[in-house]
Amino acid sequence: MRIIAGKAKGRSLKVPKDVSRPTTDRVRESVFGQLSEFLPEARVLDLFAGSGGLGLEALSRGANSCVFVDQHRGACRVIEQNLQKTDLKNGRVIAQDVISFLKSEQEPYDLIFADPPYADGLKDLAAELVALDAWKRWLSPEGYFIVERESTGEIPPADCLELVRKKDYGRSRILIYQLKE
Repeated sequence: MRIIAGKAKGRSLKVPKDVSRPTTDRVRESVFGQLSEFLPEARVLDLFAGSGGLGLEALSRGANSCVFVDQHRGACRVIEQNLQKTDLKNGRVIAQDVISFLKSEQEPYDLIFADPPYADGLKDLAAELVALDAWKRWLSPEGYFIVERESTGEIPPADCLELVRKKDYGRSRILIYQLKE
């Protein structure tokens, strides 16, 4: 896995063992191609960050800052190493459960990425996340919430979010939401 574009282009990223299913280069390239005009100076939140690939890509392409949240301490150590390796600044790593973090978070973000573990038949974290009712607090008015989930799953309903784009990439589905007006 590597950074695709920007000031850290081509730098390889470490991926945590047994914790992460990193977003592929192809998917990241497509997503960031759609969001390129929103990246300069953006405040970014990378939930279920794993290796930090999405947030690191955003920082490399000009985002102002990124908060990386993952409950696995090993993943958080890997993100810290990737931040050092890429020499990208303004990244902050938080080792905490994503839902707990969001419940206490008061700051809005311009881009929020979420790549939770795929549904296992018992729990669908992507659906739970989208269904939360405080997105108006977490997402800036013109911001985007980008969710990666399994392509065979249902599209999660959202009370305060509007689905603006959906695309499947093999086993992955990217959903892009904005706040409803």
